[in-house]
Amino acid sequence: DALGLLLAARTGRLTRRQILSRGLQLGLSTPAILALLAACQRGGENATPTTAPAGATPQAAQTPTAGRRESENREFVVLFFGGVPDLDPQSAYDNQASALFLACYEMLIKLKGESTFEYEPMLAREWSQNENFTEFTFKLSPNAVFHDGSPCDADAVKRSFTRFLKMGRGPVNVISRFVEDPDEQIQVVDPTTIKFVMAKPQPLFLAAMASEYGPLVVSPKAWDEHKTATDEFAHDWFSQNIVGTGPYKPVELLQQERFVFERFDQYHGERPFFDRIIARVVPEDATRRQLMETGEAHGCAYINPEDLLAMKQNPNLQVIEYDTTEVDWIRMNHALLNTKARQGFCYAWPYQEVIEKVLRGFARSINGPIADTVIGYDPSIPTYTTDLQKAKQLLTEAGIKEGDTFTYMYSSGDQTDAAMAQLFQANLAQIGIRLELQQVERAALLELAYGDTPPEQRPHFLSGGWWPDYNDSWNQIYPNYHSDSVGSKGSNAMFYRNPEVDRLMNQLKDAASEDEIRRLTGQIVKILTWDDPAAIFYAQIRKATVLQKDIRGFVPNPIYINSYNFWAMWREAL
Repeated sequence: DALGLLLAARTGRLTRRQILSRGLQLGLSTPAILALLAACQRGGENATPTTAPAGATPQAAQTPTAGRRESENREFVVLFFGGVPDLDPQSAYDNQASALFLACYEMLIKLKGESTFEYEPMLAREWSQNENFTEFTFKLSPNAVFHDGSPCDADAVKRSFTRFLKMGRGPVNVISRFVEDPDEQIQVVDPTTIKFVMAKPQPLFLAAMASEYGPLVVSPKAWDEHKTATDEFAHDWFSQNIVGTGPYKPVELLQQERFVFERFDQYHGERPFFDRIIARVVPEDATRRQLMETGEAHGCAYINPEDLLAMKQNPNLQVIEYDTTEVDWIRMNHALLNTKARQGFCYAWPYQEVIEKVLRGFARSINGPIADTVIGYDPSIPTYTTDLQKAKQLLTEAGIKEGDTFTYMYSSGDQTDAAMAQLFQANLAQIGIRLELQQVERAALLELAYGDTPPEQRPHFLSGGWWPDYNDSWNQIYPNYHSDSVGSKGSNAMFYRNPEVDRLMNQLKDAASEDEIRRLTGQIVKILTWDDPAAIFYAQIRKATVLQKDIRGFVPNPIYINSYNFWAMWREAL
């Protein structure tokens, strides 16, 4: 029973994975399971800090430097498909930016290996929480310094989180859900100890602190030096410059071309293998594949499914596949399309063709914005299938006539998006609707996704997708579909507004049990998918990262999608 499981957890007789499995079998709520995991983490009746060597990873532990056959080539080249227009880690809310940040910025803690609920050190060497999850204490590395030479002590960490929360951009909801008043709730205990105090139990706080979106620590010295009367948070400067504590420091930041980082000799953690990390921006799918096949690049997480199938046969490459929490969708403009129109377009989408012919097995059908790997998923909600007759009926009822034209926007050079858009275009043509396809540079797409362009100036359809910043359904839905998240306040790119969805989301934010989370999530997803569709939800994605055959130490994570654990990776001499 639950009591027996608690005793086993406290005496260390079960692993964390066994506790999770048995807790789910017993039907325990998520907060209850997290409490058991914390008990396992404490290892006794009296809470003691969680600790591990700074910078350690499962891979690093299994492959110690001593005795391994290391290559003399200490440069690692990764490929991106587009530029990174915003380099401010407390503002940027896109995946390529976060992948880049893991080389140069740090959170206090990070997810451990492939887990979505276990953690290991980054800036914090140790951490603990009280019994009811209202106080979280972090012991910082005493040797951590920023790339500008200033110390990263508890005061610097508090100032960084204060900037993040008061600036209120992009991923702020990741932490503002728990910390509303940083001046009062974040306490400097001593130079290497910082405490976060909550008004109510927050069992998901550690998960949020391990997110690669938002809770990264920036240099207060750089903030002070570059803030202005019109830019009190120095966002303009941080959007083009990097000053973190990570294992690599910037050498060249050409935001639409390439990023070059060199090993930071004052890094407080283990010395990373690679001397240089280079991220090249290569928009064309075919060119990215070519650079990997010729060996000019060493890692790429942006290869289309068709090419992945071919590259799996290449003996010089590794194709590492993994399940994710990502759901892909086509956002629909809430201001330009009424409810019946959006319902009609949902029926016109070529679901099976996209999964089989375009995504080629790297995806499966989904019934809404929540992946089946995320807490809160409700399998009882039906899934759309293509029905052009039903689509035409609903579009006619919506006032749409044959010959009407709509716009669909996606990133230039993305063959996968292009293929899906063309299939959608063909389906709509069968019922007399014209779809104009617009390819734009990724920077323009990001401006629409996270900027304040009025909805009337946006396309009818915008290609996209999302995964949660930590394993929680509210965190997947809120940034994309709450009315408070429109424009630069989140990622509600098509200005979706539904008062009932807002009300339910506000309840979900404070849900206390897994049953309540699932019930509220199900109600929200039903509205977002069927009653008042916000997007066409077409697939849950399986990802793959391609590496040269001599690269070792890479560990994929279902939440750190398309990212690299640069600090633990190395090249073997073959």
